[in-house]
Amino acid sequence: MEIPKVSVIIPVFNTEPFLKTAMFSILNQTLHEIELIIVDDGSTDNSLTILKDLAQTDARISIFSQPNSGQSIARNTALKHATGEYVYFMDSDDILDVKALEICYKEAKEKDLDIVTFDAVAFCENPSVKLRGYNYSRSGKIDEGVHSGIEMLELFLSDNLYKAAPWLLFVKRDFLVNLNLEFYPGIIHEDELFTPILYLNANRVLFIPKILFHRRVRENSTMTKGFSHKNLKGYYTVIDELQKWSSYKSKRITEIIDQLIFGFVNAVAYQSERFSFKERYAVFYYLLRNSLLHQVKYKNITILIFPFTITVKSFIRRVFS
Repeated sequence: MEIPKVSVIIPVFNTEPFLKTAMFSILNQTLHEIELIIVDDGSTDNSLTILKDLAQTDARISIFSQPNSGQSIARNTALKHATGEYVYFMDSDDILDVKALEICYKEAKEKDLDIVTFDAVAFCENPSVKLRGYNYSRSGKIDEGVHSGIEMLELFLSDNLYKAAPWLLFVKRDFLVNLNLEFYPGIIHEDELFTPILYLNANRVLFIPKILFHRRVRENSTMTKGFSHKNLKGYYTVIDELQKWSSYKSKRITEIIDQLIFGFVNAVAYQSERFSFKERYAVFYYLLRNSLLHQVKYKNITILIFPFTITVKSFIRRVFS
């Protein structure tokens, strides 16, 4: 059997209303020589039935089922079964441009790339959901030349353009296998650990200034729910693992990791304003104990200790605007 050009990896958990749209955006790709490795992560709706029906019509689909274990383990399971030259990580409620895989594959083969990345746009059927924080546009700000992964990450970070989302990554499978890199299980924000390590090990990376992915923003999804203890656990794990990973790396790499951690600790401090005093104290103590407090901006420390300042500022803004 001929080796597929691309293995598309799709974890699925209770996305019945959007699943067919996402699947057809892959099945109708102009690049036909692909395989779809789908892992149903213990769905309780009709997602698995939809997948089995589609598999009856297209031999490129392989389905694996597991008890609900989280997106990381589902992706790792799929990676073990992937055989394509390249790997693409798709989410089961989003839409991929019909020419995306062909465009990425052509560039990757011609230029011998480890990673291809591109732009995306967010959308939501509910007009009341704000999309201000979902900006995935980097066109016109990053050149179209081939860079090392370190160089590309530095370019992204220098202009606040870095995004950790796996669905922005088209990756050479041999590179990923040799790196022996998997998604960290049992946490959210696992992308924030996987993606920088991927970039920092890559020799040849290209940015394509085209919108090739349409990211669906859903109410009550993991990303739109309020900041919780799961977010804290995820960020703490990512920080700890990145620090361990970078401890024996070059000064250039440790500076990049420090820059990423700077963003994480400030997000933690700012978002923790909704916790109780005891919980906020635990966050403060974590930052202090791990020598991270100096990286937190003064305003975010103030919010962490005195969260009512957000309410006061909002009140003043409304009164005097």
